Amino acid sequence: MKLISAPLANLSHAGLRMLIHSFEDPDEYFSEMIHAPSLLANSPFESWYLRANPVPEKMVWQLTSPKAEALVQAIPMVLQHGGIGIDLNMGCSAPPIVRSGAGFAWMLKPLETTAAAVRAAKAAVEQYAAETGRRFRLSVKMRLGATEDYAFLLRFCTMLINEGVELITLHPRLQRQSYARPALHKYTAVLAQELPIPVYGNGDIDSVQALTAAAERYSCAGWMVGRAAVRMPWIFKLLRRALSGTTDACVPHSTEQAEEEVINVEQTALLFLQFLKTEQPPEFYKTRAQRFFQFYCDNLSFAHYCKTQLLRESEPEAMERILRDYFEQVPTDRFIRAEELIPRHSPS
Repeated sequence: MKLISAPLANLSHAGLRMLIHSFEDPDEYFSEMIHAPSLLANSPFESWYLRANPVPEKMVWQLTSPKAEALVQAIPMVLQHGGIGIDLNMGCSAPPIVRSGAGFAWMLKPLETTAAAVRAAKAAVEQYAAETGRRFRLSVKMRLGATEDYAFLLRFCTMLINEGVELITLHPRLQRQSYARPALHKYTAVLAQELPIPVYGNGDIDSVQALTAAAERYSCAGWMVGRAAVRMPWIFKLLRRALSGTTDACVPHSTEQAEEEVINVEQTALLFLQFLKTEQPPEFYKTRAQRFFQFYCDNLSFAHYCKTQLLRESEPEAMERILRDYFEQVPTDRFIRAEELIPRHSPS
């Protein structure tokens, strides 16, 4: 069973991957969503989305576009940086993305329209693979659909497979379903059983206990971790330890090893700011730090206070001073035991 770092807008950039790497890598890192038309337009910041640090061979490049032509042209541009392959985003349900015709909109279009786009993307991947003598995977990340309709879901997935998709990641929520509602992983398990390709599950994996429960009830090829890896960049280390004594069914066996781990929360936050400065342009410092600390500060006793202070700043050096001052005032927050996988404050 694989562990995968999920694609997250403004979060799953090289800086966060470097931070996760300082503890332990997942099996795969998905890039944050790369907008193919912006990449083709040579936007001044697009090159930062193509950084493959820290482990290029584990990278999966996620592309989004309202038009198939842009996907086709962008594919060799990202694959030249290595990695496992291309993932087509058909799951982002943010209204501006859907209105543009990208993300989840591909699940709303006529089936043949989406099939033609996947077919063109597959041809572009295969052409680049033939030119370079390397192999690349084509995958799709998607949601359940606009309604809870398994017949449609199976028909859509079958179309993807017929057009050459080799792996599907299912975020089993509906288009307008919020994170407050549990992911419907019964669909993940059924697809994993019925489809002839691997299926990854995405949603609600935020602790060793959550992985244990999911793996026991819903068998699939791998599990993605998203926001929990921002709150706890050490989570893949803990999950890997829990999996080290598994049964043949790859169900986590014990959290005993994980409970021995002690995390330096302050040092980890400061290390993130160092990676932010080396892996992102100055124009991104504020937004990327804001997104990170929105989740990471939930490890703290006074989460709201620390978030408020940090979100006012735009320079990493000022954020470093705030963090050092906080831990001087609240030294009991400096360390956290690994069994404290559920943050002290629920995400806002």
